[in-house]
Amino acid sequence: MKEVGIVCGESRPEGIAFTGPKSVRVGDFVTVETEDGPVLYMVESSRVQSELLSGMVDYITAEEARRASSKNPRDRVRIGIARALGLVEELRRGRRIYPALPPEPGSLVKLADDGLLSEVYRPDGHRWVEVGSLLRRPGVRVNIDLNAVASRHLAILAITGRGKSNLLALLAKRVAEKNGTMVIVDYHAEYEGLRIKGIKHIIPKLNPSRFPVEELADVLGVREKAEKQRALLHKVVDEDVREGQDFWGEVKKKLSEIAKNEKIISQDRAVASRLLEIINRALRVRGQIFDTNTKRLIDSIYPNRINVLDVSGYTEIQAQILVAHLLEELLEDRKDAVRGEGDVRLRSPVIVALEEAHVFIPSEGGSLCSDIVERIAREGRKFGLSLILVSQRPSRLDADVVSQIGSFAISGLTHPRGQTFVQEVTDEVTSELGASLPSLNPGEMILVGNFVRAPALVRIDLVEEKLIGRDIDAVSEWGNDAELRPSYTTEELIRL
Repeated sequence: MKEVGIVCGESRPEGIAFTGPKSVRVGDFVTVETEDGPVLYMVESSRVQSELLSGMVDYITAEEARRASSKNPRDRVRIGIARALGLVEELRRGRRIYPALPPEPGSLVKLADDGLLSEVYRPDGHRWVEVGSLLRRPGVRVNIDLNAVASRHLAILAITGRGKSNLLALLAKRVAEKNGTMVIVDYHAEYEGLRIKGIKHIIPKLNPSRFPVEELADVLGVREKAEKQRALLHKVVDEDVREGQDFWGEVKKKLSEIAKNEKIISQDRAVASRLLEIINRALRVRGQIFDTNTKRLIDSIYPNRINVLDVSGYTEIQAQILVAHLLEELLEDRKDAVRGEGDVRLRSPVIVALEEAHVFIPSEGGSLCSDIVERIAREGRKFGLSLILVSQRPSRLDADVVSQIGSFAISGLTHPRGQTFVQEVTDEVTSELGASLPSLNPGEMILVGNFVRAPALVRIDLVEEKLIGRDIDAVSEWGNDAELRPSYTTEELIRL
């Protein structure tokens, strides 16, 4: 292995600083001998210092200092900060064990070879699947543990355009290859064009007759403080209406009778008229999401398939209510499956991915599905129900839920609040490693947690089957569109 530096300054079991003749790139790997054996490190920070060029000076002085510095090799000091990933022999066995004692200052720092990195990052076995290559070692493929995703949860946190949906599509593809069951709550119809084995595109429906009245009011868009409208809805939606053949027809009929009844005070008639308007508008604008014949949301989920639920036609509140009911049904079904009780629909573990997760578990105020999401984050692993949270706004996520997540894929977080949030919910991302987040390019991510043998910067494979979500080539589309259209006539040009 090639020598790249010498341990200098204070060293600790969990990390070292070293200096060398050339800089070592962030994300690359080195090894150092300790009393417990060789240790593998990942470089998390790299900097170059010059005493002669350390301050702000005028141009002429800077030019003189530059010439002097170029002739004095001692003026350039290259410092690398590296984090211990574990003893090499233990990593080869799949365990991360730190050395009891740090390496001695003056110890040689050597570049880790690709063979060793392949042993660490590409373990064999049916639970491991490929997702990409080490960013600094393109020849070393990286595997993740699907069992860890299916039991310990995963968060994919990255700004727009850095590959969140591509990674989720890749995970869906790998789960499909293992005949697994996944549910993707697709908030912006990003996966409409995903064409992989075993995928099912579903537009879920809500049965209003099965909802508690307060939830029904939320779905319809009745304001939370509109107490009289909500009270009237409670009165109108009785058991006869719920069990009838025409739910909406019966609800509107009762409201119309109240609105037209001269014996009722005008204020109550006005409330009925306004509630009728709200219902008619909701049905006109978003009536496609309702189906009074639907029994359970879980009945639309196919076992051993990738189920993409398109909720792009839902409001935030409607999507939250759908997720709340779906997760409740999934949890009960998985409990029955584990206990061997009842007629279960899903006999094997289920992964649920929530796109735009900050909509469902906001950091402030909660949502209509916050409680069940938090419950699954705490208890889901016991029953084979796991979460994948996808968001470009990590600081807006509920920290209590995210702290239950066992694995993270992170990229491009430029806002300090986002970086701080990530460091607070997982100790796997140090301040040095977090500082590299803004510099990552699309498709490059930091993978940490239970689903990888050791933290790594990884270039994620591109999913060619995902057609939606990539940047649009507007110029080409304009050109193609213009070629298909006839030329404007003189009269049309005058009107324009």
